[in-house]
Amino acid sequence: MTAKPNFSKVGFIKSYLLPVFITFLIPGFALWFFDYVEAYYDAHIRESVLSQIRGDQRLTDTQRRNAVKFYESVSVSEILASSNPEAKPLQDNLENVRTRYAVFRWMKRIAFICLVTGGAAFVAAGIGVLISFWSRNAQYWRLRLAWTVLRLFALIEVLGQGALAVALSFWITAFWMEQYYPKLIVIAAILALCAAVLLIAAIFRKLQSYTEFSGRLLKWDAAPSLWQRLSQMAERLGIAPPDNIFVGIDDNFFVTEHSVKVGEEIFTGRTLFVSLSLLKTLSRSEAEAVLAHELAHFSGEDTIYSKRISPLLGKYVHYLEALYKGGLSRPVFQFMFFFWNLFQLSLNRLRRQREFRADQVGSELTSPRDAAQALIKVTAYCRYRQKVQTGLFEKDENVQTMDVSERIEKGFPEFMNSCVHSTEFAEADTPHPFDSHPPLARRLENLGFDAQSVLQSPVTLPVTDSWFSAIEGAEAIEAEQWKAFEESFHKAHQQTLAWRYKPEGETEISHVTKYFPELQFSNNKGITATLDYEKLRLSDWGAPVLFSTITRCRLQESLGRHKLVIEYAIEGQKKQNRKVSFKEFKREGANFLQAFQTYYSRHLTAKQYHAQKGSSAAP
Repeated sequence: MTAKPNFSKVGFIKSYLLPVFITFLIPGFALWFFDYVEAYYDAHIRESVLSQIRGDQRLTDTQRRNAVKFYESVSVSEILASSNPEAKPLQDNLENVRTRYAVFRWMKRIAFICLVTGGAAFVAAGIGVLISFWSRNAQYWRLRLAWTVLRLFALIEVLGQGALAVALSFWITAFWMEQYYPKLIVIAAILALCAAVLLIAAIFRKLQSYTEFSGRLLKWDAAPSLWQRLSQMAERLGIAPPDNIFVGIDDNFFVTEHSVKVGEEIFTGRTLFVSLSLLKTLSRSEAEAVLAHELAHFSGEDTIYSKRISPLLGKYVHYLEALYKGGLSRPVFQFMFFFWNLFQLSLNRLRRQREFRADQVGSELTSPRDAAQALIKVTAYCRYRQKVQTGLFEKDENVQTMDVSERIEKGFPEFMNSCVHSTEFAEADTPHPFDSHPPLARRLENLGFDAQSVLQSPVTLPVTDSWFSAIEGAEAIEAEQWKAFEESFHKAHQQTLAWRYKPEGETEISHVTKYFPELQFSNNKGITATLDYEKLRLSDWGAPVLFSTITRCRLQESLGRHKLVIEYAIEGQKKQNRKVSFKEFKREGANFLQAFQTYYSRHLTAKQYHAQKGSSAAP
């Protein structure tokens, strides 16, 4: 959801526009199908009735001609759909097909409603997207209106298309094959019901109202000179200083007026987050340019706007997720996702304007040179930290410590001087928890610089005078937070290794069994099922089934009994299968089927990882 859309001509049509028309596939086909079937039965019944009229000797020639003329000009479907009291006797004569025609009639209506609703939503949301480019207020109200329209559209489509899918699952086979399949109808009904339930639940689900991050509250007495400097800059911008300042080791600075949860406490008001790690790389004037940039988001009411629009965006994303998971609602997801990406154009345009304005304010309160150097350093630091963390996480080596902070601190100066000439670096942006940022080159040009010239200028590292030293206990706070981060990072890496290893050797086997220990289940017949990282064995089997020999797993239901069918092939032997009545096997605190899926998934993950690793290493 958060990926930047590719709006090249081919990419736009292929990835976004074409999938939209899938939304019209089920109602379009249903409208044609039920109209065709209705016309077929009309013609069939008409011929039968006309045959009876022509052979009825009780009728006079005049009565016969009038009856033939009537049934040739009026179809059975029209008779059954009529509300005229005079049609009641005829409708009673057609009682045996009345329900059938009612289904055709209602399915056509539902299909027509779905098609008209889709077209109307497409036009309304499209106009909303265009208007959203006018101004910030226009964007907010258009998005709010579009959200209401698209939410109603999605609900109508999911309910309508679900009903159509159930009806089609019966009538397609009944009409063309003269038989029907109850299982197919039940599956369609379950999928339709699940899609509807997920969507309705998404409408009423309350989203988290606060933002959560790690940091330490910085009180006035812990950094009086920094608080005073921020107050001076805020006064120049005509705003009050932040209500809360937090310091931490994230690789960005940001401001927000959302409620924030730090630790177990929730803080309200205007919050500024300051990165201790970045403060160490910035001179005081460079850091002030960044801090002024953040305060400018307060003065420009950007944070107020973000607070207003974020709930809408959050609900939209949550709704998209429900549509995606709904199965039958996937076509509607494509429709909604199309407009989500169009609104991203408007949102990103506004975000760029906000960032450019904030950069200008930062340069005015300090200097353009300080603002430019700060942008370069922050962008470089973010990229280098990501590079270090990614490189460490991708290692297959089982190490005791990761030393992330030490690696970053030692290697960053060299990286800073080597990467500034890179075109890729010029197009880089910086991570941010609330907004996307324009590429570095565009931001430097906005400050009045030639991007390439500035990037090739020497950068001062390390700095001798920074705001880091003005914060009481900054080193201890930073060390404490890096320790917590590295413990979490190391734990995640350890768990990932357990999914990557095949394993080979005592060390790797010991590591995998730590996270995937042997589990034993039993049933009331005294049979035990033992599961470990490489195999499954039941006590009444002659030999275990190795995960490496499994070709397919499936669930089988027969006469109310559920079985896991494991198909496997041992080299030099015919294909075989084993059946496990998985519901019979019990273990306190564990579910046999879930455990089997987890352990077998671990095997498949490791197999795929080593296959990809081998292919990437090949010349």
